[in-house]
Amino acid sequence: MSLQQKIGQRFALGFSGSSVSGELRRLVSKYKIGNVILFAHNLENTVQARALCDEIQKLVRSETGYPAFIAIDQEGGSVVRLPADMANVPGAMALAASGNPDLVKEAAAITAAELGSIGVNLNLAPVLDVNCNRDNPAIGNRSFSSDPEKAALFASAAIQTFHEARLMCCGKHFPGHGDTGVDSHLDLPVVNKNFDELEKNELVPFRAAIGAGIPAIMTTHILFPQIEPEKIPATMSDKILKGLLRQKLGFEGLILSDGMEMKAIREHFGIPFGCVKALCAGVDIVLICHESPDMEESINEVINEYERGFFNICEFDASVERIFRYKEQYAQYPSRCSPTPPREKFRERINQLTRFTIASNAADKALPSLGENPFFAGCLPYRSTIASTAPDSLISFSRWFAGRFGGNFMETPVNPDTADIGNVVAAVPSATSIIFGTYNGHLNHGQMKLACSLYEISRQRDIPFACLVLRNPWDISLLPEGACGLVLWEYTENSFEAAAAVFRGEFIPFYGSFH
Repeated sequence: MSLQQKIGQRFALGFSGSSVSGELRRLVSKYKIGNVILFAHNLENTVQARALCDEIQKLVRSETGYPAFIAIDQEGGSVVRLPADMANVPGAMALAASGNPDLVKEAAAITAAELGSIGVNLNLAPVLDVNCNRDNPAIGNRSFSSDPEKAALFASAAIQTFHEARLMCCGKHFPGHGDTGVDSHLDLPVVNKNFDELEKNELVPFRAAIGAGIPAIMTTHILFPQIEPEKIPATMSDKILKGLLRQKLGFEGLILSDGMEMKAIREHFGIPFGCVKALCAGVDIVLICHESPDMEESINEVINEYERGFFNICEFDASVERIFRYKEQYAQYPSRCSPTPPREKFRERINQLTRFTIASNAADKALPSLGENPFFAGCLPYRSTIASTAPDSLISFSRWFAGRFGGNFMETPVNPDTADIGNVVAAVPSATSIIFGTYNGHLNHGQMKLACSLYEISRQRDIPFACLVLRNPWDISLLPEGACGLVLWEYTENSFEAAAAVFRGEFIPFYGSFH
C-alpha cells in the first residue's frame, strides 16, 4: 500500500451539493481519501440519497481499492440529517425521559433501517455526554440524561440495537462535553476536573459503551488541564486518547475526531496542525466536514510530517489496519444496502413514540379547552449549536398551531426585550386562551419574562395558559407557580402533532418536574 493510500484512509471529508462535487472527486482521486461524511444539505430525498451513497462508494472504491465509511450525524430529535421522506426519530433525552429503554431500542432500529437502506454505514451517534451543565449550548437534549448511570443505561440500549442491525455507531464526545458553558464549534472550552471527578460522572457512559462493544468513539475539542497539562484539547492529546481512552478504559475500536474546522481548532491551532497532532495523538480518522482549502492543506501537512519522521510508523500502520478491520465488518458494498424499510409503519410508530415523550408539570391533568380564539406566540427555531440541523424557516410553532386551532398568532424574537414583550401583550385582548412556546428560554431570559407576563394576563382574565417547551426541558422549572407547561423536546411537526393531541384530549402526558 502506498503512503498516499494509508494517509487517505485516515481522513473523512464532507462536500457541498447533492451529488459528488468536483472538488471531492479531485481530492479522492489525488489523495486516495477513504471516507466521506454527509449532512442535510447533501440529501434531498430517499432515491437521491441512495444514488449519492452509491456514487460515493464507486468513486472511493475505484480510486483506493477499498470501500468507504459513509458517516452521518443521525442522532434524532434536534440533530437529524435525513430528508423529510425518511423517518427521523425523537432525540435522546426525550426518549430517556420516558424511563423505558425499549423506546430507545425502537428508535435506534428505525434509524439503522433507514441508514442501511440508503447505504450509510457509520452513524455518529449516540451522544454519551452527561449534560450536567444546564447552560451548555452544545449538548442539552442531545444527551440521554444529566444522571451518568441513566445516560449509560440508555446509550447502551442504542448501541446494542445498532450492533444487532450491523450498523457501525460512534459514541461522542470523549471524555465529555456535558459540563461546559461554551460550544466548541465557537470557542475552546475548559473542563477543570481531575480523573476521579471524571470517573464519577463523564466517564460512566463511556465505560458502559466500551463494555457494550461500541466500535467507535469521537473526541471533543475541550481542554482538560488536570489530565493534559499542555494547553491542547482532548482531540490532540495522547495523554487523553492513548493514556485514558486506550490504556485506562481499554478501548480497542476506532477513534474519530470531531469536525476539525470548528473554531476550537481553527482559531487556536489551525486545521492542518490540528490534524497532524490529532493523528499523532491517537485519532484514527480526522473529519473535515466542509469544502475549503483547509482540506488539501491538511492532507499535505500530514504527508510532509510523515516524510519528516514526525509519526510513529508502527502506530500509523496499526491505525490503518484497524480501519480496514472495521471496514471489513461494517462497510462491505454493495451488500450493505438493505431493502426499503416500511416507512409508513415507521412514521406511525414515531408518532406514538413522540406521544410517550411529552411531559407535563401537572400530574394526571388534562388541559382545558383553548376556546374559539386562542392566541399562540413564540420564536422561530434558531441554530443553538452548529452541530444542530440548520433551522427550517418554513416551520413556525405559532403559525402551525393557529392553522390547527384557529385564533391568532405572533412570531416573537428569540430573546424579547421590554418593547417586544409589550407588543405581544398588546395582541392578546380578545384571546380565549394563551399558548406560548419557549426555545431554550433558560438561555434566553427574555422568553421567560414574556412567559411570566402572558401567564399574569391569563390569570387576570381567567383564561387558560400553557407554555410549550420546544427544546431543553429546564424552561419548565422557570415558569411561575401554577403555570401549566408541556415539554415537547424539539421544534418539529412530530412534536407539534403530539401536543395538539394533548389539547384535543386524546391522551394525558406523563408528569415531569425537571428541576
